[in-house]
Amino acid sequence: MNDEVWRPLGVETDEDVTAYDALHDGVPPWMESGFWVWIRDAISVPSSNPDGSGRFLAAAQPLTSTMCQRLRIPLPDIGPTARWGDEAKRQIETSLRVLKGGASPLQIADYLLANRGNAAAKDLEGLLERSKSAWMVGERAGHPGLVRRVPEGVQVAADATMARAGRAGLNLARAWENLYGLDPDASAAYRLAIRAVEDAVVPVVAPTDRSATLGKVIAQMESQKDWRLPMDRESSKALSGEVVVALMRLIWHGQHDRHGGQPSAPGNVSLEEAKVAVSAAVTLINIFHENLAARSAASPSIE
Repeated sequence: MNDEVWRPLGVETDEDVTAYDALHDGVPPWMESGFWVWIRDAISVPSSNPDGSGRFLAAAQPLTSTMCQRLRIPLPDIGPTARWGDEAKRQIETSLRVLKGGASPLQIADYLLANRGNAAAKDLEGLLERSKSAWMVGERAGHPGLVRRVPEGVQVAADATMARAGRAGLNLARAWENLYGLDPDASAAYRLAIRAVEDAVVPVVAPTDRSATLGKVIAQMESQKDWRLPMDRESSKALSGEVVVALMRLIWHGQHDRHGGQPSAPGNVSLEEAKVAVSAAVTLINIFHENLAARSAASPSIE
């Protein structure tokens, strides 16, 4: 049986399936045992007794102590890597006890992924997937790390745009990291999404304007009134050029934390607002990077 579609007996209605398939943050109880086994393996190295009487796992130094310093976890001096099995067992038990009482468990896994801990990333990804975790093994800032799990089609589209859209793709990747990383920053994600759209749109709409912003580009396209997408048939209620401009205006106007000194402003943008901005940025960057938006005197069939 394909494990991807298997669900427990009794999970039959749409409501049951939705509840069972819901994603969970943090380390839920059913994932905890396997998670800490992965952490143990990641902070351990194979070793053997000097007399050849047996093999064992020893605490990896300086990986564990460096990680604790970076994550600000007080770790007692566990000494150099043990040479005998009993001593090694005590070192690992001490390390795990301290780690369990320290920083966020996901921060520990994230550090070990980025710094090449000794456990396989694919094993952690399998555990996260089976446990319906809201997190998955991905990449942040050029290193393996934990990122929020998003629908596969959305991730594929975003990855493709990041990879081929030049500077716009780089800023989109930074926006994605700030939105879906372990320490999300909605304001930074929204700001970088706007910058990514500007990187894609300005060279097409206002290539000679060195001071062009998304707001200026929107005003220019609205005044020109002849921007189109390659659609043979259009609805009078959703002309393609107007839809593109409206999407740009949506995220431009929605960035309500852009300026200070406005007591009536709602405050910082929310993660939900940043998700809208980043998702819209993926679409807009694709449209302009593929030269799908262009000025045209020819009118499509309007219905």
